Amino acid sequence: MKSAGYILPLVCAALFLTAYRSTAQPSLYANPFIEQIEHYPQEKLHVSTDKDSYIAGDTIWLRAHCADAATHRPVAASRYVYVELRDDRGSLVRRIKLLSRDSVYSGYLPTQSLERFGDYSLTAYTLYMRNPGPEYFFKKPLTIWPYRESRRTQRNTSVRKVSDFDVSFFPEGGYLIDGYDCCVAFKALGDDGGSVEITGVVKNDREEVVDTLRTLHGGMGCLRFTAHTGERYYAECTMAGGKTERFDLPASRNTACVLKILQTEENFTVLPISGRPLPKGLKLLVHCRGNICYHKPWNYDYASLIFRRSDLPGGILQILLLDKAGNALSERLVFNRGEELATTDMQVRGSLKQRTKVTLAVSATDPDGGPAAGDFSIAVTDRAAVPSATSGSIYSTLLLTSELRGTIETPDWYFEGQDAARVTALDALLLTQGWRRYDVPELMKKEYVEPQYPLEVGQEITGRISKSGLWNRRKKLSRYEMRMIVPSLHYVTKCAVDDTGAFALNGFDFPDSTLYVLRPAAVRGSMPEATVKVARDSFPEVGTLPRVPAQEQKKPYIAQARYYIEQRGQTDMRNILIDTVYVTHHKRLESTRPEHRLAARTWTAEQIKEAGAGTILDFIARMPGMSVVGRQVSYRGYRPGFMVDGRLEETVGEMNPMRASRSTGMNRNHKTQTRLSPIPDPGGWSDFTGMNYSNTNSAQQSTGGNKRQIQYIDDFDNVPDILYYPLAIVSRIDLIEGSNAVLWGATSWKRAGIISITTKKGKELDDATRTLPARDVGFASPLGYQTPAEFYAPAYATEKARRSMVPDYRTTLYWNPTVKLDDTGQATVEFYTSDAPADYDISIEGVTQTGKIVQRRQRLLPE
Repeated sequence: MKSAGYILPLVCAALFLTAYRSTAQPSLYANPFIEQIEHYPQEKLHVSTDKDSYIAGDTIWLRAHCADAATHRPVAASRYVYVELRDDRGSLVRRIKLLSRDSVYSGYLPTQSLERFGDYSLTAYTLYMRNPGPEYFFKKPLTIWPYRESRRTQRNTSVRKVSDFDVSFFPEGGYLIDGYDCCVAFKALGDDGGSVEITGVVKNDREEVVDTLRTLHGGMGCLRFTAHTGERYYAECTMAGGKTERFDLPASRNTACVLKILQTEENFTVLPISGRPLPKGLKLLVHCRGNICYHKPWNYDYASLIFRRSDLPGGILQILLLDKAGNALSERLVFNRGEELATTDMQVRGSLKQRTKVTLAVSATDPDGGPAAGDFSIAVTDRAAVPSATSGSIYSTLLLTSELRGTIETPDWYFEGQDAARVTALDALLLTQGWRRYDVPELMKKEYVEPQYPLEVGQEITGRISKSGLWNRRKKLSRYEMRMIVPSLHYVTKCAVDDTGAFALNGFDFPDSTLYVLRPAAVRGSMPEATVKVARDSFPEVGTLPRVPAQEQKKPYIAQARYYIEQRGQTDMRNILIDTVYVTHHKRLESTRPEHRLAARTWTAEQIKEAGAGTILDFIARMPGMSVVGRQVSYRGYRPGFMVDGRLEETVGEMNPMRASRSTGMNRNHKTQTRLSPIPDPGGWSDFTGMNYSNTNSAQQSTGGNKRQIQYIDDFDNVPDILYYPLAIVSRIDLIEGSNAVLWGATSWKRAGIISITTKKGKELDDATRTLPARDVGFASPLGYQTPAEFYAPAYATEKARRSMVPDYRTTLYWNPTVKLDDTGQATVEFYTSDAPADYDISIEGVTQTGKIVQRRQRLLPE
């Protein structure tokens, strides 16, 4: 089995550029922003989840939307998206790797076996996003509550204990200028990193009050006053609880050039001010996500410049005043509510009675009036048991939070209306947290930033080999090659080893918990054994979200969700929640896998360990009825089949096409083949993995001379290569006999039987391989992609199903990560109501092929 071919890194970068250039004007092709994007395209991520609040045992269903940072068009140049769930201490609880399937990243996170409950954070990133840094990773808060409260329940709730705070001040344009009305934004943070609400006054050095201040949202606000020559200013701020602190405001700098912005709903005015005459050669630059909107020399014929909002794209506009050398003298950010949303409409058909079908007809239209093309995710939740989401919609992610550094609390709040308080609070946010995806002054000088990390286009296993001995440790390492087998999937590959012993295997990807076996071998001739050291996965540090004040009372929702669980007897529809059981004696657990259920004999990991064997073949030689001579294995006189992790294992010759082309009569039961290449070592020979089998078995050693050599060659493909690996990687071995063995194929196995080998997985395998001597074989089980699963929801298509006595109290009634719009921009979604009274929240999120945002949140109630 070999995986499909991958897109080359240069082609992946071209995906970004194609999305960008298709909307760029021809006259802008030579501008430095496009040249920068050619060197360094960037990604944005938004993760849609079915809800933001869960009960332990629920499954978190999610979809990651990956978009080009400049155009917001969907891209899937990175093959994987990584999603992490962490508790409030930053401890990793779950990490999954989502594979791009038809340019869609979707998956799930189970919440069983959690040790703590309350605040969690969900983080998503691609490895390519390490270039701008973890500050631009997607993060959202989640809450997970226990099914039952007990004294043993570990809580990590949002109860904050803030004993001190700090206030920072940010004058508009960067500096205060004497004699001009100045806008100064401020931000108050507690000693735990979260925002705090404050009130206060601003005084001059004569103790005169010049303005008052009060936070508007998220610890931020704005104040306005006119600074006077020779005066200094400070603020007396009081936090909730009564503590008052004094903070100095920045001093005036009259020699600076500062951008002042006057905003209305229809336009905004740009005005440069300074305490001295403006220097010559100034330029004004306005861009949105790297798309240049205005770049011209400053015209002295008028004192200000007015921009109509309708002429500009939606999102954050960065306005820069540049000197003739391209240095930034002043910077200002403005948010423009442009046409970045596709018009989304939803029609509901069907009754909302219990256990009835509901049909949602969704239509999406681009701002130009044409049908939208693309797809979206949709979640339908029960309002009685699921609180409204506050973590941020796809609109606020793509247009706001992905453009700013730091954490933004409840970003959707800024867009729930256009009243003066929200407009001012949004402006305060932009004054306190700047956009820094590119260093614009350096960019204008054509000094471009290069990405340090490449696009991830497939899985890769790296490491290093070395030889023992003091003098030959690093000699002739390039004469080796690294060969790898995936036993359970019959996959074989190899790569070169450089002079330092480093190797990199790539061009494949497999599911999580896949076992990879690596072994260095000489490219030609005979070489001594080499030690293998496989590099372990490394992931970026993502940090934790600061605790934020609770936005609403969640207790009624938790109580209702627990009531639903009690009614149906389980949390997630596919996962039964049971009380803790304390086991006081060993009990053999029954397996559902057919090779385990149909086995005549089973050896567990404990029994295998007690046998004291070194390799799997050594253990098979000790099994009753087995005979092992050289590479021949027989059971009661017949050759058995071999199975690894539920898959029939091919022999070494069958797994290697080069060997197969050199053999004749190749089949599973044929024993004779002709080898055309000479035997490299008269005392033994090595197969394609570089293994030397001259001392494999005591019976083998008793065979002498040429007879031993011929025996090895004739029986080359009698056993799979995995039998020579350490027994420590094995979880259990089963022997399937008689008619049960025939279920897997050849009738000869009725007499010979099948030997089934189940390897260890995950942490168990990792712990086992750490104790193995790092000699001529290496084992790896890196994080693989998550195997997809489908959200389950009952269907009541018949009267018998509707009359079922099984209770149906779902908190998430429907989840679909990928609903595709047809050529007319329409899609149809169907789901069935539950036994609970109908009162639903419907959330739709996506991005069209033209980069417009699909978003709709609607409440569904019976008429």
